[in-house]
Amino acid sequence: VEFPPDSISYYFAAIDIVGFIRKVPAEPHGTIYKVREAKEMIHEQDIVYIKPEDDADLTPGSKYTIYRTLKPIRASYNSAYIGIQHYLTGVVEIIEQGEEFAIGKVIKSYRPILLNDKIMPYHRRSRRIPVQKSQEGIQGRIIEGEEHQAMIGDTTIAFIDKGKQDGIKPGQFYSLYYQDEHRVSLASGNKTILTPVDIGELLIVHIEDTTSTVLITRTEKELAAGAMIRTPLK
Repeated sequence: VEFPPDSISYYFAAIDIVGFIRKVPAEPHGTIYKVREAKEMIHEQDIVYIKPEDDADLTPGSKYTIYRTLKPIRASYNSAYIGIQHYLTGVVEIIEQGEEFAIGKVIKSYRPILLNDKIMPYHRRSRRIPVQKSQEGIQGRIIEGEEHQAMIGDTTIAFIDKGKQDGIKPGQFYSLYYQDEHRVSLASGNKTILTPVDIGELLIVHIEDTTSTVLITRTEKELAAGAMIRTPLK
């Protein structure tokens, strides 16, 4: 999609680092099984050995994103299966291809890279995210912070339970809000749901079919998994 050069954009330098959640995990092209110098964590400039998956053609000069998949995620608010988190750790460039393994050089290390991390084709993402109109009628929730932190605040990367199939697109903003209940009568136990109150906003930075990765751009209070989101009020 092309956007006019004068369109409003959000510049997000860390776009290549953010991961995603998919119901069906990505098919890996290979697995890092050895590092040239024995060490627990792998960093930039390290030489690694990669076992191809399903006869993947790991051509010298090609680049791959290094990642690991984490345990299946279920929603904290209803226990529904959400998907598999893909946690990006770096980029490797293939420098030699053998019959049974390939040799690569780590050219970027976002986080500590571990043995058994997987690789998938690297696609450079644009740091310029053109701002787009939000989808009408969205009501969703934050699934989890990317680092599984207990509290989610400003500049945190997180995931929401809405994606491409819901009309979500990169560059859209959505409101974070809360909605309290008030007991009208102690005797009857009846409760009234109060008017929603906006407490912040988030920016969509990556989309999958049923989930999206977001950047919390502003929040007046710390949030937890399950926090509610909606289309901004006009």
